[in-house]
Amino acid sequence: MFDPGKAPRIFASPPGVDFADGLVAGLLDRTAGMAPNDLARIEIYVNTTRMQRRIRAVFDAGRARLLPRIRLITDLANDPVSLALPPAVSPLHRRLELSQFVAKLLEQQPDLAPRAALYDLSDSLAKLMDEMQGEGVSPDTIANLEVADESGHWERALQFVKIITRYFDDQNQAPDKEARQRMVIEALAARWQDTPPDHPVIIAGSTGSRGATALFMQAVAKLPQGAIILPGFDFDLPAHVWDAMDDDMTAEDHPQYRFRRLMDLIGFTQDDVKPWSDHAPVHPQRNALVSLSLRPAPVTDQWLAEGPDLGDLHKATKGLTLVEAASPRAEAETIALRLRQAAQEGITAALISPDRMLTRQVTAALDRWNIKPDDSAGIPLALSPPGRFLRHVADLFGRPLTGEALLTLLKHPLSHSEHPDRGDHLRHTRDLELHLRRFGPPFPTADDLMTWAKNGSGRAEWGAWLAGLVTGLETVGAKPLADHLSDHLARAEQLAAGPEVDGTGGLWYEAAGREARKICDNLIQAASAGGTMTARDYTALFSAVIAEGVVRDRDAGHPGILIWGTLEARVQGADLTILGGMNDGVWPEAPPPDPWLNRVMRAKAGLLLPERRIGLSAHDYQQAVAGREVWITRAKRSADAETVPSRWVNRLTNLLKGLPEQGGEDALKAMREEGDRWCAMAETLSAPDRNTALEPRPAPCPPIEARPKKFSVTEIKTLIRDPFAIYARKTLRLRALDPLVPTADAPLRGTLIHRILEIFIAAGHGPDDRAALLKIAEDVFEQDCPWPTIRAQWMARLARSVDQFLADEGARQALAPDRLLEKFGEIIVAPSGVTLTCKADRIDLTPSDEALIYDYKTGAVPTGPQQEKFDKQLLLEAAMVERGAFRDVGSKPVLAATFIGVNTTMKNSDAPLDKHPPEQVWEELEALFAAWQDISRGYTARLALFSKTDISDYDHLSRFGEWDTHDAPTPQVLT
Repeated sequence: MFDPGKAPRIFASPPGVDFADGLVAGLLDRTAGMAPNDLARIEIYVNTTRMQRRIRAVFDAGRARLLPRIRLITDLANDPVSLALPPAVSPLHRRLELSQFVAKLLEQQPDLAPRAALYDLSDSLAKLMDEMQGEGVSPDTIANLEVADESGHWERALQFVKIITRYFDDQNQAPDKEARQRMVIEALAARWQDTPPDHPVIIAGSTGSRGATALFMQAVAKLPQGAIILPGFDFDLPAHVWDAMDDDMTAEDHPQYRFRRLMDLIGFTQDDVKPWSDHAPVHPQRNALVSLSLRPAPVTDQWLAEGPDLGDLHKATKGLTLVEAASPRAEAETIALRLRQAAQEGITAALISPDRMLTRQVTAALDRWNIKPDDSAGIPLALSPPGRFLRHVADLFGRPLTGEALLTLLKHPLSHSEHPDRGDHLRHTRDLELHLRRFGPPFPTADDLMTWAKNGSGRAEWGAWLAGLVTGLETVGAKPLADHLSDHLARAEQLAAGPEVDGTGGLWYEAAGREARKICDNLIQAASAGGTMTARDYTALFSAVIAEGVVRDRDAGHPGILIWGTLEARVQGADLTILGGMNDGVWPEAPPPDPWLNRVMRAKAGLLLPERRIGLSAHDYQQAVAGREVWITRAKRSADAETVPSRWVNRLTNLLKGLPEQGGEDALKAMREEGDRWCAMAETLSAPDRNTALEPRPAPCPPIEARPKKFSVTEIKTLIRDPFAIYARKTLRLRALDPLVPTADAPLRGTLIHRILEIFIAAGHGPDDRAALLKIAEDVFEQDCPWPTIRAQWMARLARSVDQFLADEGARQALAPDRLLEKFGEIIVAPSGVTLTCKADRIDLTPSDEALIYDYKTGAVPTGPQQEKFDKQLLLEAAMVERGAFRDVGSKPVLAATFIGVNTTMKNSDAPLDKHPPEQVWEELEALFAAWQDISRGYTARLALFSKTDISDYDHLSRFGEWDTHDAPTPQVLT
């Protein structure tokens, strides 16, 4: 197939040529005169399964013929030469082994790193070991690095690096995947030196970025019938630029640097690289423009000298659009709009982006037109239904059960999924949620669930099933990984199946279920290396392992609307290519932090620099931007701040701006104008319908018979300030749900403080019983506040204010010997017939048979003016006492009424009885209730709230925001 010669055979395909098409075309041209079986003897090595499938698809599109052997470079592990080597150990097995060593090191030296970083450190250490084995770097090389300026950090890092030394020194140790791959390549290269294969061997599509792959390429280049076909080789790059890329510290991020490194390793020059096929780039002028824009930073002054040679830049930018959207959402909607048109036109369109958030937003935007793109990356297993379900179950172990965690599982579609009818399960779940919201407890136990189940009809069996599943979760201690996993999966399967049912429900069904089962099986097989761990460590480990899974369904998406990662873009072509998320930090991605070696140390050790990722991303960009029609899109602002355009976009736009005589500025303007046109269309499409009328400020006027007939004294304030809330609560009977997870908030603290003071006063304690008050507080907080930190804070606050309270209490007890606590009263207010109710915190009776009314306030205490206008609680209580509304009190004159502040300020506030005596207050109340008997009087929303920032539970119902408090209310008589 190839002419004999000593020089290595290096071929290449330029950017803008479909690599698979060009590979097959060049191969068929060179084998046109050969026998059919000669084609079948050719071995082609590619580096990804996608490339392998793509090449076979191109062959399948032609006539029937014998095909060459298309193999993956990783298939070398199955070469006969590898039979003498032990099989590679599972990566997960090695990761678990490393985690055990790291855990022991952290136990011995806890100052090295927090325990929470255990599995992250193990992962990072495993990746470092893989890289060292792939690049042929020994631990001694790392240990002998000169680190004069960073001795402190290096001493800590070296403690971890020493862990992996055993895997290099122990020859009886099962090799890792990367180590075995390199051993196979070295053995194969040694065999080929003596007995080279007599058939062609071709490496196609690899840049040699990894050490083992580059070693294999060197071996193939020396074969009599060996050849290398490079992807995306820049034939426009002059020799002096190639020569300048001799320093990896400055040139690593250039898209062609990997080829320059191969030149040194294999021994060839850019002139030795020949085109593999006669397929020409779609836009040669654009290739030259992009090539010049990507020159290494030290030589960008060549723009001035070589820029004029590019010619008319309108030709170079033909088919190129620059979209600079206002936000990520606008960017996604603009891309979706263009993809929709591509679907209507029947062309193939591909969105290429490393930003998975952007691709998910585009997928969501396409759902408007019922278009589901073919996403090659799939969805993360951890976000699939089985993945979420398994993670939720794992989160239950080793921590108190919360209502939120329990209901999250019960409401999951996989819960109780063995039965086709989940109606009873959903009804019981709803009843349990309402119970937990209303009555708690914050951390329900199995006994709490059983008690709830017994108090209802038809849910005893369901409650027993649920209680059995949550029993013992909080107390799970340290045990072997295999036991954790067995218990975890058993409970997950029982929860998915339902009570009294054998099976696993829908947990392992469909593609996502099968992938989850595969991940769990792999973890079961490697569990022996996991050792003993706590429940929280197991949860962290399981979450990290399942996060690596991906669910793909290649048959579900639109065949012409594609979403690719940068790997897919290397091997496939499309009529329209959209490069999305072209901002720095996204494309190229920021290098991940390396806890072990800095950039200089990596260079000295012979490891890969962080810029390698940037260089590979630049190479992907250079190939993708050479397509037939290309969009470059970016958002000018993220959720946090202004964004910075990708360095490649900046270089391209700056080069165009610097060549006005060749139409560079006009060409750039045309690119942006086309992008702006699409952004405007997307904005118009997403804009709300301006013809939709905004809702006016509501003031519903229900029939008199539907209006409330009973109020508490505390609700009068709401009736005055926000009548709409009264209408929603009492007429429509809508109440805000209690929080699913109770929190240590102000209302809870207020309730507990009231209870403490009630117990203290009821027990007959006096102002000298400070210890008794604190003991009562400690008992109440211990019983009803299950958060230790909050208990301590509240106890400390109460201890600071108790002295002032007791001093004032001494004065109060000196005025009245008799005290009545938590007394209920009610009275009918004529002529409206409305009942007024009250539960008084405390009413003291003086020797002269007068009443003193007290109400405890843990929050802000109403001032005198506020009580006069709005907060009439104490004034109304006084009026009710004088009218005998409290059966246990009788009719008594009221001497005073006071709000007692039990807070940081400890300020009290007396009701203005002198300005507003009970008789006057009662007359005002009668007038108020009588006014609400007018059918034309509406319950206005937010009539007189204390502050514009106050929030009502019913703002969403009144559609506050479509109107504001400056708008006049619109009464609406209801029938």
